[in-house]
Amino acid sequence: MNRARQALALAMILLAAAAAGAQDEPQPQQQPQPQQAQAATASTGAFGRPRFMIYLFQAEQDTLSPEERFVLYNSILAAATEANPDVVMLESPDQAVPSTSEGKQELARRINADCWLAVTASGGFENLTIEVETFDILRQETFGQEIIRPGFVVDFRTISRGFWDRIVSTIKTSYSRIVDLSTFTVHGRPGTDLTGVPGGPYRIDASGTLVQKIPYPSSFTMKATLRGYYDTERSLFLGIEPLAVKLEQVAKPHVGVELRLSSFQFPGFRFWWYIIPAQLFLRAGLTTQLLGLYPIDNAPSVVVIGAPLSQAELDFGLFLSPAENLLRFFVGAGGYLRFSHPPAPSFAIDTDAAPGAVTLSLGAEFSPSRRIRFVADYEPAFILAPDPRKFIDLSFVANSFPSGEVPGYIVLPWGLIDLRNLYLGLRVDF
Repeated sequence: MNRARQALALAMILLAAAAAGAQDEPQPQQQPQPQQAQAATASTGAFGRPRFMIYLFQAEQDTLSPEERFVLYNSILAAATEANPDVVMLESPDQAVPSTSEGKQELARRINADCWLAVTASGGFENLTIEVETFDILRQETFGQEIIRPGFVVDFRTISRGFWDRIVSTIKTSYSRIVDLSTFTVHGRPGTDLTGVPGGPYRIDASGTLVQKIPYPSSFTMKATLRGYYDTERSLFLGIEPLAVKLEQVAKPHVGVELRLSSFQFPGFRFWWYIIPAQLFLRAGLTTQLLGLYPIDNAPSVVVIGAPLSQAELDFGLFLSPAENLLRFFVGAGGYLRFSHPPAPSFAIDTDAAPGAVTLSLGAEFSPSRRIRFVADYEPAFILAPDPRKFIDLSFVANSFPSGEVPGYIVLPWGLIDLRNLYLGLRVDF
């Protein structure tokens, strides 16, 4: 019998060591999967700090043997330690348990605990009685004050964590992390959606102001989204002091005016109309060769009167990049009509060389601000020339090779493909 007790005592010592390790170093929680992480971020409780509960155990004198006391102490401690991941169990530094509530609070504060679990055991295993009380010092409220009586003779084999389900339930349901909150205020346009803020998402109501209590300290990136306006992002830090933010929300443009040069020589302009602001557009413009820039010629002026031709352009397109990007790409399709300017004052479609062309656009724009854009646009064109050779003879009297070929043109039986069109411009949006 003594050997059995010694073996049992040794097993209980190992159990106590394991329980003490769990108390001194709480088990790390498993890293959440992406969906779990998103849910945790949305909950302000994820930003709180854990509760620290002091474990106070005492047995009535001469009612429990040392082995029985040892087993009860560690069995209850092990069950309480695993009851709630937000509660850290701390063992009392004193064997004696204060008899008053004030004494228990003073003992808890010595080890920075903010609640306690007090257990009193009596009767021995023949008539076991366990009195339990948990007390929240911060809220000054008692939870789970009850008496546990198995009602039958227990022994070392029947004492298990199942006896302590009510203790576990009380700790699990009555205690949660402590969340320190500070005031976060956002001023913006009504209807703006705010994401990335702890506890969010939020929406600014008709008052134009959102006031929310969120955990601190918090470091986060807030994104503000409103239909018809550019998205804005701000990296913020909230400490104990309230934080107020005013959103600088810029409306997406509806129209734009662009001044540009064709092939670095010929001036033109375009009017942009945004069917969907900053996304789907229609462009109409005019480019003329009446004046041109000729920096490499030996002319007294860089600006020289050019060919008596102009073209009226119309196309539509779509941006492929988000409106908030500094560098954006777009594609488009359309065409233009060519007009000639004979010596006599007139303005007529060019029927001698080619009346017009079908064009594609591959472009990019860089935005130093929300209103000013630098635009580069490459526009290969299929020129509708009934007689391609006549078009070349009329258009390139001196700039063709002896064979009659012109660099950048592909001659087809029913027209020409022009691969030389590059436009550079400056656009202002409104």
